Amino acid sequence: MLNARCSLDVADHVIAAGWLPDGLHVAIGDVSGGLTVVERERGVRAFETRAHAHGLTSAASDPRGGTIATCGQDGKVRLWEVPQGRQAQELDAGAPWAERVAWSADGTRLACAAGRAVRIWDRDGHLVREYPKHRATVTDVQWHPHEMLLCSTSYGGVTVLDPEHETPIKTLTWQGSSLSARWSPSGKYIATGEQDSTVHFWIVERGKDLQMSGYPLKVRALAWSHKSRWLATGGGSEVTLWDCTGRGPAGTKPTVLRGHKEAVATLEFRRFDDVLASGGADGRVIVWHPGRSKTQLASARLTQPVSTLAWSPDGRYLLTGGARGEVRVFEAPEA
Repeated sequence: MLNARCSLDVADHVIAAGWLPDGLHVAIGDVSGGLTVVERERGVRAFETRAHAHGLTSAASDPRGGTIATCGQDGKVRLWEVPQGRQAQELDAGAPWAERVAWSADGTRLACAAGRAVRIWDRDGHLVREYPKHRATVTDVQWHPHEMLLCSTSYGGVTVLDPEHETPIKTLTWQGSSLSARWSPSGKYIATGEQDSTVHFWIVERGKDLQMSGYPLKVRALAWSHKSRWLATGGGSEVTLWDCTGRGPAGTKPTVLRGHKEAVATLEFRRFDDVLASGGADGRVIVWHPGRSKTQLASARLTQPVSTLAWSPDGRYLLTGGARGEVRVFEAPEA
């Protein structure tokens, strides 16, 4: 069993949960609009605020430390100084509802998806770029792990954006609705989860894609292992892993990890090895090492469906959030 190090509850469904770069604090955003920062060791709240009156949709910690970005149903992006909790900036997202915020890997740029718009600011809140409207609502934005490039998803596929250019530099076309995207750590691939219960595996440089089908549910949960070997996907009660080495997953049989009784809601690989955490609608949190075995390393159960999870920067702790506000920090098992 996973050993709980810290436990608390917030007001509502945990929609965003992550670690500050210091590894000593966690940030939790709930759908009612609350933002809470907690000290890991004692479970003491460093600050708690109503970040968005009409509801919070996304939160992201600045990789440099010191700032959390949030967005919400009020069409605003707000920057918060941590651990003090002072609001430093309020930015207009460009639509009545803002869906996602994301920091670039170096922490110098902040992107937001709102309606059909994508906007990018520098860390001081100055607007760097606003892109022409996408053909449909933007569902996700993800930065390249090493370069100043951004991908966005919507109906019609994926666009690749460069803040130095006014228009997209690449369009990866697909006549369907992409719900989520994950750029591989190598930067060579983009994986997207689809409304039609498929996964797309894009080879970015060539603009080519592979489609993996057969999922019982639409796919939102995606995660890459640290060397881009494994792509883990949800889309049902099983965790499906595709081996992306060599020529990629085309024509191969995936590895299937069974342990959840209901749909897998969230997936996250540890940043320096192939240890994977999964959280499900059954309340189960399971840790795996798929490169070695299909059996579980450890598990725990929340009293409610798991909505999000995140590994600490050093990989020693696993943060989980629940659908009714339950937050737990677990000690990682030996791999």
